[in-house]
Amino acid sequence: MTPTDGSGQRKGLRFYITLAALAAIVTGTAATPELAAAAPTSPDAKVTTSSSTTIYKTFQSMLQKKNGLPAADTYLESNIKKVTTHHATLMVLQLENARLKALTAMTDRLLVPNVQDKMLKAYQANDSFTKLMERTQDSDLRALLKEARDSGYRLVMLEGSLYPIMNYAALVKYTSDITEDISSYIMIMTKETKNLPADDGALVIGYQEILDRARSQERFLELHPKSNRTKQVQDLLNSYTLYTFYGLNNTPLFDYDTNKMVANAQRGYNGVLQRLASVDSEFLTKLDAFMDVVKEAKYEKTAAVEKWLEQNVPTGANAGY
Repeated sequence: MTPTDGSGQRKGLRFYITLAALAAIVTGTAATPELAAAAPTSPDAKVTTSSSTTIYKTFQSMLQKKNGLPAADTYLESNIKKVTTHHATLMVLQLENARLKALTAMTDRLLVPNVQDKMLKAYQANDSFTKLMERTQDSDLRALLKEARDSGYRLVMLEGSLYPIMNYAALVKYTSDITEDISSYIMIMTKETKNLPADDGALVIGYQEILDRARSQERFLELHPKSNRTKQVQDLLNSYTLYTFYGLNNTPLFDYDTNKMVANAQRGYNGVLQRLASVDSEFLTKLDAFMDVVKEAKYEKTAAVEKWLEQNVPTGANAGY
C-alpha cells in the first residue's frame, strides 16, 4: 500500500493525531534512562542541588493535580532560572507529556455538539483561542477556551470542525534554559504545529518547505542520536520521506491522470538540490538519485521509477516507517 491508496488516506484530524503521537508520553513523571544518563555530576553554578530538587518536586506535584497544567506552567516559568539545566529539561519534557496526555480529554470537551456550534458561530478564519474568547458572550464557553489556551493548546480548523492541538510555540520561552537537543526538538515541533503540513488528505505546504523540514529533522538525528526525543523526530522524518517521494491522496507526487510528476515538485526539488548541493545529507542524496531516474523517464512515473521507489522508499510492512 502506498500513501496515495484510498485505504491510506490521511484526513486532517488523523494527521494531527499521528503528529501528537510522535511525542510518546512517558509514564508518570520519572526521567527516562537516556536523559538520566546525561544528568550532570555536579549542580549548575547558579543553583544548589537541594534547591533545584525542591522546585522540581513541587512542579511534579502541581502537574499531577486535576487541571493543573496552567498553574504548573506558570510555576515553571517563574522558577526555571533557579534550577539545574538537567531539572529544567526534565520539567519541560514532563510538561509536554502532560499536555499530550490531557489533549484527548480537551478535544472531547470541545467537540461536544453544543460547544462546537457556539464556537463555529463566533469563529473567523485563523482565530486563536484568545480571539474566539473575545467573540463570544457565553461565559462558560469563554472559561473553556481560556482553559484550553492556558493548558498549552492552540486552535485549528480541520475538516469543518475546531480542534485543540499542541502549541509548541508556548514552550519556546524555555529553550534557553534546557539542553540543546530538547531546545532543537521544540523548535522543530513549533514549526510543525504552527503550520501543519497536511489537511484533508492533502499537503498544504510547498515542496521546498517539505525538504527543508526533512533536512532539519535529519540534522537533529545526526547531532543528537541519543536524545530523549530521537524517536519522535525519526517518526517525523519518516512521514516527510513519504510526503517527498509519494505525496498524499489528494496531492500525489505524480498526477493521477497524466502520470507526470507535479510541476511544482519538479521545480521545488531541483531548486533545493541545487541550493544544498554542498550539504552532506543522506536524505538529499537519495532524492538526487530519485530525480536522476525521474528525469530519465521525462518526469513520468514509469515502471523504472516505480521499481526505484519500491527498492529505495518502500511502503507498507517492509517500509520500516
